[in-house]
Amino acid sequence: MVAGKQPTIAFPKRLPCPPGFLLVAACRALGTGEPPPPAPVSRRAPVERWMQVKLNQFMASDTTTFLKRFYYNDEFASVNVVITIGGEWEISPGWTTGGLPYDIAKQLRAALLYAENRFYGKTRPFNDTEVSSLQYLSVPQALADLAQFIQYVKSDVFERGRYKSAKVVLVGCSYAGSLATWMSSKYPHLVDAAFSDSGPLRAQEGFPEYMSVVIRAIRARGGKICLTKIGESMKQLADALASKNQADRLTRMFNTCRPVQSSNPMGVMAFLDTVAFPFKEMVQFGLDIEDACAVFTNTSNLTPLQRLANFVTSRSRGPCKKASYAKIVAEHKDTSYDSEAWRKRVWLYQTCIEFGWFSTITNAHKPYFPAVSLDYFRQLCKDVFSTDINEERLRQGVQRTNTMYGGLNLIPDYVISVVSTHDPWSVLAPNAAHGHSKSPVYVIPGGSHCKIFGGPQDDDSQETKIARKAVLDFMYENVYGMTPLSGATHTEATPVLLGLAAAVQFY
Repeated sequence: MVAGKQPTIAFPKRLPCPPGFLLVAACRALGTGEPPPPAPVSRRAPVERWMQVKLNQFMASDTTTFLKRFYYNDEFASVNVVITIGGEWEISPGWTTGGLPYDIAKQLRAALLYAENRFYGKTRPFNDTEVSSLQYLSVPQALADLAQFIQYVKSDVFERGRYKSAKVVLVGCSYAGSLATWMSSKYPHLVDAAFSDSGPLRAQEGFPEYMSVVIRAIRARGGKICLTKIGESMKQLADALASKNQADRLTRMFNTCRPVQSSNPMGVMAFLDTVAFPFKEMVQFGLDIEDACAVFTNTSNLTPLQRLANFVTSRSRGPCKKASYAKIVAEHKDTSYDSEAWRKRVWLYQTCIEFGWFSTITNAHKPYFPAVSLDYFRQLCKDVFSTDINEERLRQGVQRTNTMYGGLNLIPDYVISVVSTHDPWSVLAPNAAHGHSKSPVYVIPGGSHCKIFGGPQDDDSQETKIARKAVLDFMYENVYGMTPLSGATHTEATPVLLGLAAAVQFY
């Protein structure tokens, strides 16, 4: 029996979203679509394929299956395989023709596969995203899918048994990097080495540290004066929201799709969260912080509030800014895959029951940003899904995730991790203190989210280049038992730390 309808259905176009991982404004939880693929290097077009996967990986009597999509590029294939893990996005073939995963496959003389995650992209166990369907969406199910996928790739069925004796390397960025690490922990007999770029490992309900890193990065690259001017803008915004007759003015200034709800606490929080989003995006993806600061520090006659409105609206991707709580809830309650918000709904569900990771803004972030409380996100979970997805369910889910995978207390062997100090997610990822000889951690000073996963860039720092080479060497050493240059027998892993990042301090 096969669950749901298979890939003959018409699929919606990919949503416009910021480049990179783990950040989406409209769904309030941090999450996003696949980043733009790197420039293609491969001369061979990857092949799209499908395999049958068990719906419930933990009930032997349930034989229901669905189709899991993956891409396959055998340009360098000998006997080994590199598997890029899909995250909370729809996979595309470009990530099998370029980027660091492609470079790893080339160095290892391995096939490169890119596996899509259940419920995301075209890998749809059901035709809808009802809560009754989403009960099968979880990290344990996703990891079991990967285990089944690895066994399939190493079977006689796939490519006539070409990879039966393969060494298996997993790579992932952001949430997919988390899965790579957790896969190495839960299924060590199936994984020979893994690489995680910016993968958070600790679940927690509220995530105020995210905004702390945003503030620190803006100060580092834009100066204290920039932060002061942003704070002045936010103070004027808070004053306007507190006024009874400023809602219409704010609606016009910020070009919101619906009137600003200044008298509704949830409406105010939704609006403030929307206003904060461009700052989060700017820092997480290493965008033009200096240019943004120029908007706030210029000497024009604009008021601080007008500067803020100009900055926020200039970063909008639609005809108007979606900042209404009622609209956000309505969009996320739509259970159809034809909905524009279907992927955001699916990711929000995971954060509400497994991770938290809600980017709260607390009093510690004043005077720069007005508060957005954890209660706002808790209420969103209940209003979108059901009253059963409540504070206790979130608390238990976060505890269960950390109990099952160890948070930052369990870094499995044969995993190399890379984090960057200006990536807000680095707070929940391994840093220098967690690395050891079999699982080194490289910290890139001033780097952004998923800094090295794509191909080399002209402006790469020396630390970035060192980390990228370390990943390639680590994979080669764990697959072949020798260094790629000398051919000497490997006895100890690449050094754990980058000298310039021996310690990472967070607010």
